[in-house]
Amino acid sequence: MIEGPEEILTPGWSGLRNPKACIVGLGLIGGSWAGALHLSGWEVFAVDREKASLDEALSRGWIQAGWTEMPQFMEVDLLVFALPLQEFAKGYDQLIGKIPKGTIVTDVGSIKAEVCNKSKVSAQAGLVDFHFVGGHPMTGSEQSGFMVANPHLFQGYPYVLTPPTDCPQGVVRKLAEVIQGFGAKVVFRDPEDHDREVAMVSHIPHLFAVALTLATRDASKNEESAFALGGRSFQDITRIADSSPEMWKEVLVRNSEAILGGLTLLEQRIKELREHLQQGDKEAIAQAFRKAHSVRGCIDELASLNDSF
Repeated sequence: MIEGPEEILTPGWSGLRNPKACIVGLGLIGGSWAGALHLSGWEVFAVDREKASLDEALSRGWIQAGWTEMPQFMEVDLLVFALPLQEFAKGYDQLIGKIPKGTIVTDVGSIKAEVCNKSKVSAQAGLVDFHFVGGHPMTGSEQSGFMVANPHLFQGYPYVLTPPTDCPQGVVRKLAEVIQGFGAKVVFRDPEDHDREVAMVSHIPHLFAVALTLATRDASKNEESAFALGGRSFQDITRIADSSPEMWKEVLVRNSEAILGGLTLLEQRIKELREHLQQGDKEAIAQAFRKAHSVRGCIDELASLNDSF
């Protein structure tokens, strides 16, 4: 007999009681998770070192209680780990024995192979009795911290899940349904594929924004002249250069292999465009735009296909 999710998950998932969740880390993403779950009718709790963030979450009514340190036990159905990547391994180990058997645990980190491998090793060693499903919301802001958290942050954007191959489908479906309830588009990937693809659509754009910002300064007669001419396109492209240096140094170095591979592809395309410019080949430049337009036109169609699971 195949077990359904009711047999392998905590009571909140089967409707036996109001579902409960804990958010570990009330930054932009963790705070937004707290707000989104609150609006979905969950009882929400939180762990964060900053008491001010906990107090603000309480004042907004997004959480019922919070702690500055991990409590001895948390009677929850869902735990969202939203601390920096470099803190994941230690925080994951701290969950052992502190949440009920059958709890769903997910993270929000922008690198998945490292995180999912840690979970796989712990599971194979028989150290955990909860279900881990890696996650990465493909949305955010150049701003950080709980004060900019938004319960509608995920609406309309892809949300990647990277479940292990042996994770029961019912477990994955339950988590996906919660995220879809936020208005997000759930997309499934293998961890390694996620890291390779996200290097192109997120990590390299951040590097490019930094490089363009610095190059524009270099091109200025003083440090402000060229920036004074920057219109909407320049502002949109370089906005993410304001993102957290402490967070991004970890992300970029930890996914460096995939990013370097992506940079090789990007450099080849830039080389081709440079050659077209040197040769004054207007038609080749126009053709490059046409190809890019065609690729862009496929994005919506691909996104709709990726929604299914």
